[in-house]
Amino acid sequence: MNVFVNDAPSPTLEVGRLEGDTVSGALRLQGPGTFANMVITPGAVDGLSPEPASDPLSTDGRLVRRWLLSDSSALPNGKDATYDDMPGRSAQWTTLSTERNGLVNISRLYGRPVPPPDRAVAWLKTTITSDRKRTKKVDIGWTRELWLFVNGKLVFADRNLFEVEGSRKFPDARCSLDNGVATLPLEPGENEIAIALANNFFGWGLMLRVADPDGIRLAAR
Repeated sequence: MNVFVNDAPSPTLEVGRLEGDTVSGALRLQGPGTFANMVITPGAVDGLSPEPASDPLSTDGRLVRRWLLSDSSALPNGKDATYDDMPGRSAQWTTLSTERNGLVNISRLYGRPVPPPDRAVAWLKTTITSDRKRTKKVDIGWTRELWLFVNGKLVFADRNLFEVEGSRKFPDARCSLDNGVATLPLEPGENEIAIALANNFFGWGLMLRVADPDGIRLAAR
């Protein structure tokens, strides 16, 4: 998809791959504005390639790509997720691999499971094996609320909300590895990384990339 604004000669926005899995849809214009002289021409793609753009991070070995995903459940407004809330081993966990750019696309599986303003929460977990006691910084992207636990201890929590000033992470509250940075305190051997992700809007997902993979091993795909 290419988007041009005000007769720009080159695209103002380029989307190399549309991530949805539907074959039909609609355009929605919403906001404090007036729309006029709009023309929709079915089948006109203006020279766009039928092949999606390649994944620029396909060979990045620092991305955490294998996760286990829990079922979603309701999370009362104003309540933080705690480690004790995480479903146990006997619960149903789905193996989930990342998509383009290392995205854990929960929306593809769950959509928006509860109506707004209520929140849904789902848990993701993986393992990182370390050769010794050490800390590792990770780049983390998420929408919309996140709690990160290492071996049962909360090490990072934040919100990425477009409509709340001060909670809008770069870039414009979209899920990106530029959203934030966390530090993981790792013990020798296998470490459990558990993340609670809450959402009350369209689109929720996660990205996690270790800044320096030396001395550690990520869960295999």
